[in-house]
Amino acid sequence: MKSTYIILQNNSINSTVKDLVMKLLDKKCFDAVLASVRIPTGESFAYELMNDKAKVDKCECLPPIMPIQGARALKDLTRKGEPDLKILCIMHPCEIRAAVELAKLHQVNLANITFLSFDCPGVYLTKDYIKEPKKYDASYDKTLRDFQAENLRTNCRTCTNFSFNNIMTDIHIANIDMDQDKLMVMSVSDKGEECLRALDLELSEDMSKWQEKIKTIQCQRQENREKVFSELNPKVKGAESLDTYFADCINCHNCMRVCPICYCRQCFFDSPDAKRVETDNYLSRARKKGGIAFPTDTLLFHLGRMSHMNLSCVGCGACQDACAMDVPVAEIFIFMADRLQQMFEYIPGRNIEEKIPVLAYTEDELHEYEDAKDSK
Repeated sequence: MKSTYIILQNNSINSTVKDLVMKLLDKKCFDAVLASVRIPTGESFAYELMNDKAKVDKCECLPPIMPIQGARALKDLTRKGEPDLKILCIMHPCEIRAAVELAKLHQVNLANITFLSFDCPGVYLTKDYIKEPKKYDASYDKTLRDFQAENLRTNCRTCTNFSFNNIMTDIHIANIDMDQDKLMVMSVSDKGEECLRALDLELSEDMSKWQEKIKTIQCQRQENREKVFSELNPKVKGAESLDTYFADCINCHNCMRVCPICYCRQCFFDSPDAKRVETDNYLSRARKKGGIAFPTDTLLFHLGRMSHMNLSCVGCGACQDACAMDVPVAEIFIFMADRLQQMFEYIPGRNIEEKIPVLAYTEDELHEYEDAKDSK
């Protein structure tokens, strides 16, 4: 962290952040802003790239739901190369972390991109929000301050990376437990420091109250996480338990389509080879492999996804929010990702220079797990 500044509140946290963004545009710190806007019908949001201040004034910088994972929007914008414009991206912390992971996989270009993050309490379930958007809109500004809300995604209640820790951001808004008349904004990178220095802001000297609140919430979230994992553990042991866990899955693959880390143009599980399930096909695959494990449909799809993206899973919960059958897919993905990431001491989205373990060869590693296995 470079410097921390005070910004005066204007009605709500969202409007205060918009004021800050407008000032940054006035100072030519950026050419455009990528942020959430409310769709015309009013009950959902989409990402839009804007350089018109009138449009920026109508955007929702801190949306209460995440119908589109922001990393996917940034991928569509930059996948083919460096953008010509300097762009400020306003996203939830997990969206920024996913974007950093995609950059490591050469799916996102971060040149000319500056991230603005905020203390994120989580987001509401989309299915609940669309029924009563006005109700949830009215409560979200308070939620941004006290982090107390019902109907948040399960993964949000167990997320410990909700602030600028372990996130490669540039500018961060500190909104937890702030006074009604002010917020704090901090520069986390050289790029962020250059931007904020262009504004006439008062330096903040005391961050102790905010830091203590962050620690308290992290401890609460960690306890929630351990409780969810403890309850989940016996439900996912062995093929039979997993088959029961995914019993309601209808193979719509919505979880894959909304996941920011699943980026293949055509997934094997949507290919003709995967969909052809005649007996002869099973037998030919068995001959090639010297055997084939069953079941090969639903369970194979979910296990395949886990093996492909668990190291880069940021726990955003987009998969579960999109599930047509309310299968708790995010819980098992976060559970498995947590174990694997701890094994490799890897936190996705923490640093662009930190290689994804499957892309970095280390000749001598994981002996502690081999020794533990040999001793049994």
